[in-house]
Amino acid sequence: MGTDRLVRFYCVVTSLALIAFVFPTPVSASKPTIRLTNGEFAPLMSARVKHGGLVSHIVTEALANSGYEVEYGFFPWKRAFVMAKNGRWDGSVAWGYTAERANDFAYSDPIYPERIYLYYRQHFVFDWQDDTDLQGVKLGVNRGYLDEYMLQQMQKRGLDINYQTTTTELQNFRALLGGRVDVVISNGLVAERLLKEHLTPQEQDKILQHPRPFRVTPLHVLISKNIDHTDEYTSAINRGLQMLHNSGRYDELIADFNSGAYD
Repeated sequence: MGTDRLVRFYCVVTSLALIAFVFPTPVSASKPTIRLTNGEFAPLMSARVKHGGLVSHIVTEALANSGYEVEYGFFPWKRAFVMAKNGRWDGSVAWGYTAERANDFAYSDPIYPERIYLYYRQHFVFDWQDDTDLQGVKLGVNRGYLDEYMLQQMQKRGLDINYQTTTTELQNFRALLGGRVDVVISNGLVAERLLKEHLTPQEQDKILQHPRPFRVTPLHVLISKNIDHTDEYTSAINRGLQMLHNSGRYDELIADFNSGAYD
């Protein structure tokens, strides 16, 4: 190679190196992240189970369909609600509808139907057909749950409703066994898991589930109205959830859950 050609060659190489330095090859940007509070409600939601529980997994996949990632923060439920309400987190998974909550949050489309039952001690005479059957009964309920709100509404209608609140379902069932309450209000799936994991077979036999649900309520993702992207995030969840249904993936997740994949 001649001298002139060699000089021109090094000039070209040097120029390309400078271009590469000044204008580096672009890398793909990470997906935007939505930050949602969560809590312990195994097997539907929990930091200790696969995919964060069924409901968490549904929300994660729905948002992935819309091009978003999810960051979950697991907290006590009351704290989870307040942190989402004031906009420190973008929203919270997953809650039933009340008009009061709607003042501070936008609701996603329904994610999963929650089935709540009444549990009572063996030999305790109890039947559940309507709200009046709860009068004079000592009830145990989790603080801040929709069930507490419903009991408060019964009180406002003049019914004699007596209840005490705790922070965990297990505390409620301990109170039931100890005779401190007569009836516990709990999610059927959550109760089934708790009783098997924490109570002896003899203790389990002492607790009966009334066959008639106390309520069946769709759960939603709440997106705070105190953030800048309330409508955007709510729409993203709804679009992605519809894609899950249309593709059949939603039914696959439910089938996996029923077969024990989240245990």
